[in-house]
Amino acid sequence: MNQSKNDEHSIRPSTVFIVLLSINLCWGASYAATKYALEVFPPTTLAFIRFVIGGFFLTLIPAGSHPNLTRKDWKDLFLIGAFGVAIAYSLLNLGLQMTTSTRTAIAAALEPIFTIVLAAIFLKESLKFRTFMAMAVSISGALLLMLGDKSPQQLFTEISSGGEFMGDLIVIVSILLAALYSILMKPVATRIGALRATSISFFIGSILLLPVVYLEMSQLWPVNFSNRALAAVIFLGLICNAFAFGVWNRILKHTDAGTMAVTLNAQPLGGVAIGWIWLNEVLTVNDLIGAFLILAGIWTLPRE
Repeated sequence: MNQSKNDEHSIRPSTVFIVLLSINLCWGASYAATKYALEVFPPTTLAFIRFVIGGFFLTLIPAGSHPNLTRKDWKDLFLIGAFGVAIAYSLLNLGLQMTTSTRTAIAAALEPIFTIVLAAIFLKESLKFRTFMAMAVSISGALLLMLGDKSPQQLFTEISSGGEFMGDLIVIVSILLAALYSILMKPVATRIGALRATSISFFIGSILLLPVVYLEMSQLWPVNFSNRALAAVIFLGLICNAFAFGVWNRILKHTDAGTMAVTLNAQPLGGVAIGWIWLNEVLTVNDLIGAFLILAGIWTLPRE
């Protein structure tokens, strides 16, 4: 029996569930941690630091022997680093400057919907009628979450002035790109190894962010660091990136993207709890109804 088969059978379903739950709780907490870090670091710089830390520590983990990277591998890794890392997390951080970590955590529950649809497009995984029903329910919840009882004039003002609604829209785009990350990563991680693919994609994304980082830091230097912001950056880099992404991509090699996507609904639970405890954020009635509809849609998804 070869090594890849050993890896596949060494992961028990119960262990996978616990690990995926832990990963998604970490990612749920990451939105509040990002709010802390954004008190000191601008959006693109924070994304850069987060992925450099994550990529560096992943290179310290023995990954075994793998074939040399082909031109297709480098092309795919570039797309992952550009869209799934650099653009996705710069947008996420930018959106979080305008909206709350609690609303972001709830909106993140849309990622399973995006992932399953993208898996059907790119990976030819089956797309059932129940999935369309789940999409309709979840998207209606997202619209309620973002629109609430705001008037069209208020929504326009928030878009033009960088208010909460604009932040919500930017976060939704970042979540779509995060779903694309899993779709693009699955075949690459299978070919060249999960840890290797993850670390390389992190470094590619970080390199692509360098010009914007230079512009941001040239305007803010010297930076007034705070212990809270530094702790948040370390948590984001080590736990949310090096640990969470590395393990996620290893499991992704042996599990279809749609099935893994369903476990992402643990994120809003952790995100709402941490936002309430750490940041004293509260949910309105419309927020709660929107969250319920999003999660109800996720629950409607096919389990096979």
